[in-house]
Amino acid sequence: MVYHSLQLLAFAVLAVLIMRLKLFLTPHMCIMASLICSKQLFGRVGDRFKHQVAVFAVMAIMAVQGVANMQAQWAIIGEFSNMPQEELLDWIQENTPPDSVFSGAMPTMASVKLSTGRPIVNHPHYEEAGLRERTKLVYSMYSCMSADTVKGNLMTLGVDFFVLEDSWCTRRTRPGCSMPEIWDIEDSQNVGKVPLCTHMSRSSRPHFHCFHWSYIRRRCTSPV
Repeated sequence: MVYHSLQLLAFAVLAVLIMRLKLFLTPHMCIMASLICSKQLFGRVGDRFKHQVAVFAVMAIMAVQGVANMQAQWAIIGEFSNMPQEELLDWIQENTPPDSVFSGAMPTMASVKLSTGRPIVNHPHYEEAGLRERTKLVYSMYSCMSADTVKGNLMTLGVDFFVLEDSWCTRRTRPGCSMPEIWDIEDSQNVGKVPLCTHMSRSSRPHFHCFHWSYIRRRCTSPV
C-alpha cells in the first residue's frame, strides 16, 4: 500500500508537470480506487451487506459526474477543415517522390507524415532530447542566421523539403514571443539582422528554390 501510494503521488506530480503523462496517472488511480472493495482495509464499515452498500453509494455518487461528462462530450458536434493544409498535402503527394524528407513546424509535420507517408525529421513528441535538438536546427529557418548556416543544418538532417509558414515568422502573441524574437535570445550574435524567413518571403534564391501559394497562411515548400 505504501509503495503504490507513493507511486500514485509520483504519477500525479508528472501529470501536473506534463499533461500528457496523465496516461500513467489514470490507470493507477483506478487501481487504487478499487481498494474500496477490500475487506482488509474497509472491513470496519460493518458487515458484508453494509460494506457493499457503501461501495455502491460511492460508485453512484461518482456516476453522477461521470454521466455529466459523457453527455458534455456527446454534445460536441464539430468538423475540422483546413483547406490550405489539405491542398499542401495534395501538392506533396503529387509533386514529390515518396522518399522525400520533410521538415517544418511540428504540427504541420504531423499532418505530412500521417496523410502523405513522407519521412519527417521532427514531430510533436518532443520529450526526447535528440528530437528537441533536431527541431531546434529545423527552426533555425526563423532565426537571423545566414542562409548558408541554415541550409547546412537542414542538409545535416538529410532534409529535402522545408515547409515555411509565414505565420511562424510574423505571428506575435505578445512582445518578445515571436519566433525571431525568441531566436534573438538564443542567438545573440545575430541580433538586429533581418530574419531568414523574411528574406525567404522575398527571394529564396540562390540557397533554396521555393514553390508557394497564398491563402490565409502562406506556405512555401522549399527544396534544400
